[in-house]
Amino acid sequence: MSNNRFMSVNQSETKIFMAETLKKMLKNRPFAKITVQDIVSECKINRNTFYYHFENNYDLLYFTYEQEVKDIVDSFHKAKASIPQAMDFVLDYIDKNIPLCLCAYESLGEKQLRSLFEKELFGFVRATIEYLENENHLSFSEDFKTFVGYSYTDLLNTQIIWYIKHGRELDKSMFKQYFQTFFTASLKAILEEAVKKGF
Repeated sequence: MSNNRFMSVNQSETKIFMAETLKKMLKNRPFAKITVQDIVSECKINRNTFYYHFENNYDLLYFTYEQEVKDIVDSFHKAKASIPQAMDFVLDYIDKNIPLCLCAYESLGEKQLRSLFEKELFGFVRATIEYLENENHLSFSEDFKTFVGYSYTDLLNTQIIWYIKHGRELDKSMFKQYFQTFFTASLKAILEEAVKKGF
């Protein structure tokens, strides 16, 4: 392994270590009470190392949540999950990591979360549409698949953020049933109509 490659791996591991440390700290105190000094002390690194990788705590928080979302989406792909099944992954993750999810929503803001989710979810949604296209021996235009992909990505985005905000007040089993019913029925109808119109 070259020196550059070795350094790259070490730097990546350092960032992930700081992200994992932040996750642990969020279980016991609010983000606003966590300082850079707290993080570097817990990680046993110096402040220069922190600032080499991140501008501030918010930058670390964004990276932490971004890694979490990537890991969840990777799990969708490995499991070859349908979109309703993928939503189950997401809801279970939120339930198990509510301090981090609420912190990301409150500290980064809804706009940044939407951007982050869109970036990671669109590829998965688009792949699902192409899978259904192939399974049913259909052929849709690239523009149409992109249009439907972004539309359903936005739907997932909205429901994920809604669940982060209100999940503790909701009946989770009913929420899942509502989503599965809406998604399955609407996508089926859209694809059937698209076939008729030659999209």
